[in-house]
Amino acid sequence: MQPIAPAEAMRTMRAALPLRTERLVLRLLRPDDLEAVRAYRNAPGQRRWTYNADQTEAELMAWTAGGAPVFLRDGDAVQLGIELDGALVGDLMVRITSLGSRQAELGWTVSQAVQGKGVATEAARAALELAFALGAHRVMAHLDEENVGSRKVAERIGMAVEGRHVDDELNPATGEYGTSLILAVRRPA
Repeated sequence: MQPIAPAEAMRTMRAALPLRTERLVLRLLRPDDLEAVRAYRNAPGQRRWTYNADQTEAELMAWTAGGAPVFLRDGDAVQLGIELDGALVGDLMVRITSLGSRQAELGWTVSQAVQGKGVATEAARAALELAFALGAHRVMAHLDEENVGSRKVAERIGMAVEGRHVDDELNPATGEYGTSLILAVRRPA
């Protein structure tokens, strides 16, 4: 099996965006998204699941700088905004974890106002298909085992638990160790 070809992956991503689903638009983040991103990412309780302290002004500016997706090396990622009815309600990461092994990772964050309404599932399902189109043969999600909502999203898009890592990461938002779950799905034959 050939590795993911960086140029082809970038062409595929660029051609796919903006990506429309039944209710959503997935698109690149841009500088005018800064305040919306700050509002949902730094909301009370939200950082618990992302294992980060509140994002600083400089981090938010970098996060929302925009620009074409780049997949040149393992770990390169693109952060896509999730729009519902024209409003930015979250974002979703598509990361190529290994070009050679054709592995990708998804991660999502949505505003508390739309949690439980299928937004994360709809966005993650579209991103999963996009990751397969980029050439991934396996796509995973890495999340805190107490994040029941995200686990349900991962399972709804076909992912299954492959691993559980007890007290594997210190969460700066809580000061406590968290237990991670690794969920994944392989490309259908």
